[in-house]
Amino acid sequence: MTTLFQFQARKIERMAASLAHFVATTAPARLNWSPATDEHSSTRSVLSQVAECVGVNEYSAALLRGETPAPFPPQNGAAMPVLSGSDDAQKRLLDSGQTLAAAVRALDEDALTRIYHHWRGPLPGEIIIEMGYRNMAYHAGQINLIQLLNGDAEFHVPPSWL
Repeated sequence: MTTLFQFQARKIERMAASLAHFVATTAPARLNWSPATDEHSSTRSVLSQVAECVGVNEYSAALLRGETPAPFPPQNGAAMPVLSGSDDAQKRLLDSGQTLAAAVRALDEDALTRIYHHWRGPLPGEIIIEMGYRNMAYHAGQINLIQLLNGDAEFHVPPSWL
């Protein structure tokens, strides 16, 4: 019988694979492009969004393992992870998804109501457990929009969706 934690861990792994697929299907010249309208725009590139996903996955995994994670988002001038291109982004994303999934699989039932000390404040485990998945799903849509804005009208269905 599949446990709730095994189910959620598999969802995390599949979403990381889906997002990695969207990175792979983005034109290399567009990985660092963002649809900024002016210098005050807060839009971000594919690689910067993936860097955030990697950071959220690693941060959440550390919390769930009972560790004190490095501050996230990075503080005091520290930068988000720097991704060198499509292959690096895909690998880091898949690795961070597996790391988070392993942390979720190792949880016990009390983890759902346990309070974790997130950078936004105390949050119950049910929120932390789902955070990486939600973040990756959100950014998958943003990457799809970047592809559309650059003339790629094909919806690149990830193999993990079939």
